Amino acid sequence: MRCRQWIFDMDGTLTDSMKVVWEGAPLALLQRYGRTPKADLQEVLLTMGMEEGARYLIREYRLPLAEADYYGVMREVVAELYETVELKPGVRTLLARLQAEGARICLCSNTWSDQCRAVLTRLGIADYFSFIVEAQGAKRKDHPEVFFECLHRLGGADPALCAVGEDAVYSARTAHQAGFTVIGIQDAASAADAPEMEQVCDQFLPDWTALDWDRV
Repeated sequence: MRCRQWIFDMDGTLTDSMKVVWEGAPLALLQRYGRTPKADLQEVLLTMGMEEGARYLIREYRLPLAEADYYGVMREVVAELYETVELKPGVRTLLARLQAEGARICLCSNTWSDQCRAVLTRLGIADYFSFIVEAQGAKRKDHPEVFFECLHRLGGADPALCAVGEDAVYSARTAHQAGFTVIGIQDAASAADAPEMEQVCDQFLPDWTALDWDRV
């Protein structure tokens, strides 16, 4: 194994939470305020970070919320939905092997770090991760700086020797263009992006049990 640093997304990559939480939460939030979601809601939000998505929902659906208040309500909705989330196949074995081989691991997620920590702790895998980075605001994953920050904090210098696990095509594209080794994981929420994921990922897998260790 040549990759000694590993950067993982959480939702849709390690956990089955894209449809359960990140498709379910905006719907649940809109229902609280009697709003009917538009047909393209999920496609639009999939391209946005947390802050941009909040502003979009408030503006587009005229929610009676200031942006600061929105996050408190959304956190309540999200926390409830995360209680039903499980790991994707092969994750426990993957993390245990990486730890045994001396790799350093972090999480880089659009989700709030305290919520990530709660999910990872409930699922019994929190101790594998050296730290969690919130990919929000200036650290959004459509900019490579957040991946380089993770790489350096993990003690690495060469992006080619750092694996990035992702399910979202915009994140995978950013990491690929920055020279990282990209491992894409298929997810039902982003199935339409599979052709591009095939192009920008070094491996594009149905789940982590299919990882070719000789190529990382």
